[in-house]
Amino acid sequence: MDHLYLEKPTLPDALRPLGNFPPSLWGDRFSSFTLDTQLLEKYSKEVEVLKEEVKDMLVLDHDDVGAEKMVVLIDALERLGVSYLFQKKIGELLENMFPKFEEYSHVFHDNLFMVSLHFRVFRQHGYDLSSDAFKRFTDNNGEFKKTIRSDVMGMLSLYEATFLKTHGEDILDKAFCFTKAGLESLKPQYLSSNLAEQVTHALYQPLQRGIPRVEARHYISVYEKDASRNEKLLRLAKIEFNRVQMLHKEELCHISRWWKEWDLQSHIPYVRDRAVECFFYSTAVCFEPQYSLARLVLTKTMIMISVLDDTYDAYGTYEELKCLTNAVQRWDMNTIGQLPKYMKAIYKALLNVHDEIYQEIMATKEINYSVQYLEEAYKEIVLCYDIETEWLKKGYVQTMEEHLANALVTCTSPLLTTAAFVGMGEIAAPEAFQWLQSQPRILMACSTIFRVINDIQSCKTEEGRDHVTTGVECYMKQHGVSKPEAIRELFKIIENAWININEEMMRPTMISRDLVIRVLNFACLYGVVYKYNDGYTHPECVKDSIIALYEDSIPI
Repeated sequence: MDHLYLEKPTLPDALRPLGNFPPSLWGDRFSSFTLDTQLLEKYSKEVEVLKEEVKDMLVLDHDDVGAEKMVVLIDALERLGVSYLFQKKIGELLENMFPKFEEYSHVFHDNLFMVSLHFRVFRQHGYDLSSDAFKRFTDNNGEFKKTIRSDVMGMLSLYEATFLKTHGEDILDKAFCFTKAGLESLKPQYLSSNLAEQVTHALYQPLQRGIPRVEARHYISVYEKDASRNEKLLRLAKIEFNRVQMLHKEELCHISRWWKEWDLQSHIPYVRDRAVECFFYSTAVCFEPQYSLARLVLTKTMIMISVLDDTYDAYGTYEELKCLTNAVQRWDMNTIGQLPKYMKAIYKALLNVHDEIYQEIMATKEINYSVQYLEEAYKEIVLCYDIETEWLKKGYVQTMEEHLANALVTCTSPLLTTAAFVGMGEIAAPEAFQWLQSQPRILMACSTIFRVINDIQSCKTEEGRDHVTTGVECYMKQHGVSKPEAIRELFKIIENAWININEEMMRPTMISRDLVIRVLNFACLYGVVYKYNDGYTHPECVKDSIIALYEDSIPI
C-alpha cells in the first residue's frame, strides 16, 4: 500500500461526535514473528501419521454398539477442533447412520447422555432427528422426570442439545428450562473437578454458540483430564492446534505490519485500532489452514469498514459524509478531489485495499469475478450509513421495522460474509454470491443477532454523544416501554433469530454447506464478542482468547 499522508481537518474536534475509543492493547506485540519451518515440518509429519491412525478408527462396525461408539468419536474430533481433517469420512458415516438411528438406538434407549449426544451431532450436521426422542424422559404430564436430575452428564448433554431447537419444539423449551435450573443448582463440591468445570463453562458459553477455535482450545484442556480419553486423539489435537497456531501467527504478523505501514492512527486518531481483533474475528469465521486467503481478505475488509463506520458514526459532519457517500458510489479515484482533506486518504485506502484483494485473488490463479460483489457490498453499506446520517440530522426516531431494514446492512454482516466468500476461492461459485444478494433467511438471522445485541450493548457506550437511534430506543418509543422491558423483548428477537439459523442449517442447504457454516460462525462470533459488552469497542473482552490462540501454545 502507498504511504498515506493525511492533512489535519479544519473543523475542531470539539464540534464533532467523537467516540473517544479505547486504544489498542497490543502495540507491536505481533509484528515480529519468524516461522520455525523445522518445527512446522515436524508437526506436519506427525499430524499425517496420527491422521492415518485415527482414520482407522473411523470404521463403522456392523453392530449397534459400533454406531454408538462412532458418534462419541465424531463428537470428540469436533470438540477437539480436528474434525475438518476427516470431513469427508465423517460425512459418509453420518449419512449412513442417520436412517438407521431408530434401529440401533434401542441399545441406549434410557441413556439420556447418548440420546442427547446423537440428537446434537446429527442436527449439527443438518440431519433433522426428531425431538420426540426425548419423550421417553418425560412423565404423563409431559414434564421431564425429576429422577434424571442425578444424571449430571445426561443433563449437560441435553442442555447442549437444546440449542439446536427449531420452531414449535416445546419439548426442547421445557428441556432447556429444566436442565439449566438443574445444572445451576448443582453443588460443585459434589462433582469431580473436571465435570464441575464442564458444567460451569457450558452455562457460561453454550457449545453451539461458541467460537469453534476458542472452544477447541478450551476442550483440549478438559479432554486431557478425562479418564476415558483417547491418547492418540489428544496428541493429534495438541499438535494440530500448535501447527495451525504457527500459521495463524505468521498471518497475524503480516497483518500487523501492513496496518503499521498504513500508519492511520497518527493521522486519523478517531478510528478504533483493532487490527489484531479483526484477525481474531476472521479466525473465528474460518480458522482452517486452507482458508488463509479468506482470513486475509476478511481481515482487511473488516479494518476498512471499521474506518468507514467510525468516520460516519463518530467523526464526519453531515456535509463531509455526503461527499464520501457520493465518491464511494462512483468508485473512481478521479473523484477524490471532491472530498475534504482528511477523507482523501480514507478513500484512497478503500480503493487501494480493494485492488490489493483483487491482486491477491489473481495471484492464486482463482477466478476474479467475486471481487465485483465485494465492491457492490461496500456501495450498499455506505448508502445505508447515509440513511442513518439523514436520520441523525433530522433527529428522527425510526420504528423498529425501519431500523432493522437499514441496520441489517450497516451491521456489516452482508459485506463481511461476501468478503469471506471472496477469499474462499472456487468453492464460492457465482451462485453463492447471488444467494447472498437475495438476502437469505440465515444471513438475515445472523445480521439480526449482531444488530440487536450490538444495539443492546451500544446503548450503554453511546450515551453522552450524538448518534443514530439504537434499536433499544426505537423499541422504547414505538411500544411505550421502559429500557429494561425493551431489552428483554430484544433478547427474544435474538433467540428467534437463532432458531431461524438452526432451521436454515438443515439439509439440504441452498449452497455448499461449507459456505453456509461461515454464516453460522459469524453469528457465534457476534454472540460471544457482544455478550456482556461492546467487545469491539472494548478490546479487553477478547484479550484472553487472543492470547490463547496466538501466543500460548499447548504443552506437548
